[in-house]
Amino acid sequence: MNDYLINATGLDIIELWYYAGDKISKERKRNDTWIFISGSEYDMDFLENQLENSDYKNYQREEGKDIYGTFQGVKIHTKPSKIKDLVYAIDCMGVGRKFSIYNADINPQLRYTSENNLTFFPLERLDDHDPDIPFTRISGRMRNNEVTTMEINGREMKPSRESYEDLIDEINGSVFVIYNNNHDFFRRLISAMKDAGIEVPASHFSNGGTYTSYGQVHHNNGRVSLKGKICIEENSFVYSEAGISGLMEVSRMSSLPPSMVSYVTPGTAVSSLEISYAIKNNVLVPLYKSDYEAEKNISDLSRMDMGGTVLQPTPGIYTDVTEIDFSSMYPSIIVNYNLSPETISRNSITGEEADYYAVKEERGFLSLALEGLLRTRLHYKSVKGSDSVYGQRDTALKWMLLTSFGYTGYKNAKFGKIEVHESITSTGRKCLSDAMKIAESMGFSVIHGIVDSLWISGKGSIDRLLSAIKERTRIDIVADGQYEWIAFLPSRSEIGAVNRYIGLRKDGSFKVRGIEIRQKNSPGIVRKFQMDALATLQNCRNVSDISSRYDTIKNLERSYIEKIRQSDSDDFRIRVSPSKWKDQYRVRNMTKRAMESFGSEVEIMPGQEFYISVIDNRRNLFDVDDSNHGIDREFYRKILERSFESFDFIISWARKSIGVSEKPFNKTLDLF
Repeated sequence: MNDYLINATGLDIIELWYYAGDKISKERKRNDTWIFISGSEYDMDFLENQLENSDYKNYQREEGKDIYGTFQGVKIHTKPSKIKDLVYAIDCMGVGRKFSIYNADINPQLRYTSENNLTFFPLERLDDHDPDIPFTRISGRMRNNEVTTMEINGREMKPSRESYEDLIDEINGSVFVIYNNNHDFFRRLISAMKDAGIEVPASHFSNGGTYTSYGQVHHNNGRVSLKGKICIEENSFVYSEAGISGLMEVSRMSSLPPSMVSYVTPGTAVSSLEISYAIKNNVLVPLYKSDYEAEKNISDLSRMDMGGTVLQPTPGIYTDVTEIDFSSMYPSIIVNYNLSPETISRNSITGEEADYYAVKEERGFLSLALEGLLRTRLHYKSVKGSDSVYGQRDTALKWMLLTSFGYTGYKNAKFGKIEVHESITSTGRKCLSDAMKIAESMGFSVIHGIVDSLWISGKGSIDRLLSAIKERTRIDIVADGQYEWIAFLPSRSEIGAVNRYIGLRKDGSFKVRGIEIRQKNSPGIVRKFQMDALATLQNCRNVSDISSRYDTIKNLERSYIEKIRQSDSDDFRIRVSPSKWKDQYRVRNMTKRAMESFGSEVEIMPGQEFYISVIDNRRNLFDVDDSNHGIDREFYRKILERSFESFDFIISWARKSIGVSEKPFNKTLDLF
């Protein structure tokens, strides 16, 4: 069996972890490194004089290159542990302005593996599986900050010396430890085991943190490290979205160790991929971003910063519909249109849709850096249905590609530039517009469109349409689904909602967006109702079939109102994820009131999820620890009735469209 590189740790000494034959072996490697400094000739002479009188005498003048070109500078050899102090000294000498500093803040494990052409979890072929590495999955529940239940690889047990010993045996026999640390669960479990006299591997704890991504506040739980193990927090973004195979794929692509992949954002993973590509191609990575946004007048700014095209559908039910999607549109534009900070220039021809164009014939840095990621993702997207491993890899790479676009406009991105971001969206609008014109020229009607997707109806050849769009736009486009029918739902103001619909595909599966079943804060009873309502509509092939389900839907709604009396407590749990600290809420809404229910001893951080049941909404009584004190039936009835509205609209629209006289749904049932 081959030795698989599965991890790397360390700073001045890098420890490489290899897995083969059910065993881990480790190699320790000295990690000498360097930083690069450029500036004027006078400033370089000054820097060298200062270095001669310091501990950093191992340096030389040489040529370096960044994405814009080559230049002279000074390469200073040092240890990774000394870089921070060295950068501080150079900044002081240059008064923060004279010198440009490169390769000074790169993750040491990423840098070592990239310089030595090493890959985590290497594959000979894309379709190969990862090695079968043993893991232990640990979760459980707490009450009053005490562990009440443990779950080890799906086996639930009470805390005891015997169960602690079982857990240690599982951990000792594993390489990966996948744990839940909500509200410090795993940390408290380890402390309880130590108090019981159980020998636990040396552990290290890090505090959790809050971050904002795409306008949403998220929380990373505190991290737990166990010596000799790769520890993964199960609520981390990459693992929760894409599982262990997806996490390994991101590690493989980004050159970051798997434990680090588990707690960074997909954007950081993309940035790491770009840095790794730069290292492998001898491109210097700037410490401080210097290519800021060019000056624009208000007219130019408003025109260039428009984002993607979004149409507004007319509410109703449409039959014989096909959804066509550009495959990874924005990353594909970067790669296929050669967009990169050093290739972008303003368009000299006024009045054109694209305000920028790529001026270099040679490939730009971003185009080359993302090409492999795009190609790999498109492969896994094409085969994901054949194997769950490929599906997990596809999901992980999809998130990396999504953030690769966002990072082009991020103010601190090493290789980002706002003009690239604007050029991508401008090109995307042109591609969608071209696709709509081609579809209409072939006899199709465009029903709806969102950035990179179109819903069309008509009897023409979809294959011919896709081929024509790809030829015009240079972007892969596929038929993502053919629908027996799709209902675009209205907003509260009765106009068409942009991203709220229910569609029955021809293969019998549903695609739903924007309704309660897709919302993480919906209680279980709402999810169950909407699942049953969808099942009721699953055999409907036309509007007449949908209309005939009137009585069935009405009776289903009635039965769920009655179920409020008898459903399990889990059916009423509501997810709460605050966007700020408790004291920062000016309005005493449900989120703030629920946070107050924990008392002063427990501080809920922004983005930190917890679950409640509403006992009495008017009196601000919430169950936060599964104490089963009853529920506020009127509160849950209102939530249920709101979840009925999408299906009421579908049935009512279907009945009107075939001329059936409308009779009102029974919205309120006097059960209480």
